[in-house]
Formats: sequence, structure tokens, C-alpha cells
Amino acid sequence: MAGNKIARRPLVETELGPRARRKAQRPQEILQAAFEEFVERGYTATRIEDVAARAGVTKGTIYLYFQNKEELFQDVVGKLSQPIFDEKQFLEQHQHRSCDELVRLFLDTLYEHMTVNPHSREILRFLIADGRSFPKLVSTHFDQFVKPLLTMFDRILQKGVREGVFEIWADDHISQILISPALTYAIDMLLGGDSTLPELKTYVNTHYEMVMRTIRKATA
Repeated sequence: MAGNKIARRPLVETELGPRARRKAQRPQEILQAAFEEFVERGYTATRIEDVAARAGVTKGTIYLYFQNKEELFQDVVGKLSQPIFDEKQFLEQHQHRSCDELVRLFLDTLYEHMTVNPHSREILRFLIADGRSFPKLVSTHFDQFVKPLLTMFDRILQKGVREGVFEIWADDHISQILISPALTYAIDMLLGGDSTLPELKTYVNTHYEMVMRTIRKATA
């Protein structure tokens, strides 16, 4: 009789494995559901029970991972934000390109990210609408995502200065000033939609020409 017994498969592999994986994915699913609720309703009108319903979990499950709506909102902004560039990878990949080409690649990547990535676009909306209530979150977001962007662009400009093709009249905030039309485009896109904006390619071309006319060193 003993020889007729059917060997039982390990419990962890057959039952707990998928369950454990599902549990590990749950915080990310809750963040995505919260992101979608904040997009539709705004921070003030969003309720934890609405997030739970969208995520397919109970309200109590939300509180297993997040203390309150404020913490949930902060994690949505902090953990769903994505850096636009890997500076080291970008500069190594394009190390043989001219400084003019680096500026163009930088702007193309920046605009593509702003227009294609829904997290980046809507998180900007969150920060504009509710940033006053979360000053520390705004500051952290700037330090983690905006400041590295400005630093990278500044290094491209300084590379051009060292090679004698760019001329910068001031160091303070020059990168922020030159990139500012991209922020204007992003805000206009949030406020009025694509119908009120010029064609993206035309806008980027104009922005690039404006930057180059400002920084390109005059030839004798």
C-alpha cells in the first residue's frame, strides 16, 4: 500500500509561491491604483476606499502598507517618478558626438519623456495643484529628479565651453533658464491639452535654435 501513495508536492511551491509573489506585487498595484484615482479626482477628493476598490483589495489592506492618504500620496510621487536620464550612460553612449548634437539629444529625450510618460506628466500636475501642502515632498522631488537633470545639462554646456564652441555669460541658473521652455510646454499641455499647443517637433526645433543662438560662441 505504501508504494501506491502519491507523493505530495511541496506546499511552498504549489500554494504559497504564487501567493507570496502576489503579495510582493500588491504595494505597487496599490500605488498604481492610487495614482489613477489622484489623476481622476485630485488629492482632496480621493478616498482610501476608492483606491482599495480600484486595486481590488480591502480598505484594511491599504493600511497594511500605508499609514494614511498623505503617506500614500507621497509614495505615489516618490516611487512612480522616473529619472529621465542616466547621466553616465548617456554621456558614455554619446561621447563621440559634438556638443551641438548632445544639446539636441538632451532636448529630444526631455520632451519625449514629458509627452509619453504618464507618471511624469501627471505627477507634475499633482505638485502644481497640491505642492503647497507638501513642501518637503516638492523639495525632495526637485533634489532627486529635477536637479540631476539640470546638472547634466550644465555639464554638456561646460563641455562645449572647454572645447571652445559654447560661450556662457553667467554660471548661476543658466541651465534652468535655458530648459524653462520645456516646463512651459509641459504646463500648457496640462492646462489646455494638445489642441492648444504648436506641433511638438516645431516647438522642440525652435527651443533648440533658441538655446544654440544663446550659447554658441561667435566666430571671428
